[in-house]
Amino acid sequence: MHWVWSVRHRLFASILFAIAVAVFLPREYLPLTRALCIWNAGAVNFLILTWMLMLQGTPELMRHNAQQLDAGRLAILSTITAAAFASFLAIFFLLRDTKGLPPNLLFLHLGLSVLTIVGSWMQVHTIFTMHYARSYYKNRSKQHGSYLQAGGLDFPGDEEPDYKDFLYFSFGIGMTCQVADVQITSRSTRYLVLFHSVLSFFFNTAILAMSVNIIAGLN
Repeated sequence: MHWVWSVRHRLFASILFAIAVAVFLPREYLPLTRALCIWNAGAVNFLILTWMLMLQGTPELMRHNAQQLDAGRLAILSTITAAAFASFLAIFFLLRDTKGLPPNLLFLHLGLSVLTIVGSWMQVHTIFTMHYARSYYKNRSKQHGSYLQAGGLDFPGDEEPDYKDFLYFSFGIGMTCQVADVQITSRSTRYLVLFHSVLSFFFNTAILAMSVNIIAGLN
């Protein structure tokens, strides 16, 4: 069985899961804590569904997805990116009130903060991975020239790339804010990589700042 849900379907399923989690959260949780719990429930669910797709995403399945799941991805990408930054803002306000908390609540807040940071970071770069892959195979299906040139990315070697290759490309940008040995062969892809690199720089800077706050909260 192949998981071929579109981004919209996975987002909808994640929203439903987050709503279900919200129903069972303890009433004594502060509104901000509840909001972060709900966000993390949806984010983790989305990551699980997406990575299940990528782990069995053969080039043949990816070509099918590129033709079926193309509409509205940029809007979805913008929404996920904005939501991830909103979660960082929520963490800032959450960590601001950690001093003086009893140990059990302190570690709950810090654990929730770490989960939000890691989940937000992974979600943004996973979304970019899906976008690079779909754009690559969509462009290849519409153009009848060189396969490698038509997709906007030129991977080393002769094998057709799968999702793991796009994970390598996307998370490499996410960690270093630059590309490695994959060549960019189209202007639109260069613009997307530029946006991804700048976003990664600010994201990583925010993670560093949040880490300092977390360490300070433990003292």
